[in-house]
Amino acid sequence: EIPPWLGTSAFAAVSGLALYSGPKKIDLLNRACVYAALYSFVQLIVRCSGSLQPQLLARANWEVTSTCIPIMVVAFTFHNIVPSLVGYLGSPRAVIKAILIGSFIPFFLYIIWQAIILGTLPESLVYTLKSGTDVVRAIGSTSSDKVSMHVSIFSFFAIVTSLLGIGMGCNDFVKDALPKSFKDFTKKRKRVANLSSLALTLTPPLAISVVAPGAFYAALEYSGTFRLILFGIVPAMMVWSGRRKGELAWVPGGDLPLLFVMAAAFTVIGMEMHAKTNITPWLTKLILRQ
Repeated sequence: EIPPWLGTSAFAAVSGLALYSGPKKIDLLNRACVYAALYSFVQLIVRCSGSLQPQLLARANWEVTSTCIPIMVVAFTFHNIVPSLVGYLGSPRAVIKAILIGSFIPFFLYIIWQAIILGTLPESLVYTLKSGTDVVRAIGSTSSDKVSMHVSIFSFFAIVTSLLGIGMGCNDFVKDALPKSFKDFTKKRKRVANLSSLALTLTPPLAISVVAPGAFYAALEYSGTFRLILFGIVPAMMVWSGRRKGELAWVPGGDLPLLFVMAAAFTVIGMEMHAKTNITPWLTKLILRQ
């Protein structure tokens, strides 16, 4: 059996080679992984469709809807890759098109996956599921025995595609933050800058995953909050500040969209903090004391 740290290190090494190869090769590799993931997803739909019960899709529990919003934020925030996309695609119009299409495809897949879960599993079982592994096992017990295999394949390639995109964006960000002495356009300096930024991008998460493998799941609980700050509040404040300094910041609608984005971000953060800390009983006691 391969030790977890060795498998993690090998995965990071292969990912590093892919990121070092440049945007064009990353794009080709990413497309291949997307096709593999889509093939497994289609197989998953076909094998689960026989167990689908349409009447189960009519049930709903709107009270827990707010708990899903932070997860949706995690799934659909990828702002840090936009500068890399602009450099690779060459025009803002192409980037907007890529963002719209690239957001719709996973959204469509999420809807289908949720329909499979809700339309296959009885309500009494749905509320007992605590993790993705529990979901896969439950669906596998009611559908084909190959469902778990296709879910694992799809999950693997979904992780790879996410790593390639986010890794490229983070690598470019770190590269921009390097001292000017690294940014000489000589081949040697450029190679040193690329290797340095790549090491700074991959080493911290690799070390954390080896030393504390469960830290990712704990951090994911609050990832929605951090992403809303980084990708909701901060960009709106940057545009707000840039406009008042006379810098060009194209966002239609004046200040109203900025206020809406910040208000929505603060609202979702408040909802997530309320769900995590359960502050309601404390506030009730405070009010009653007064």
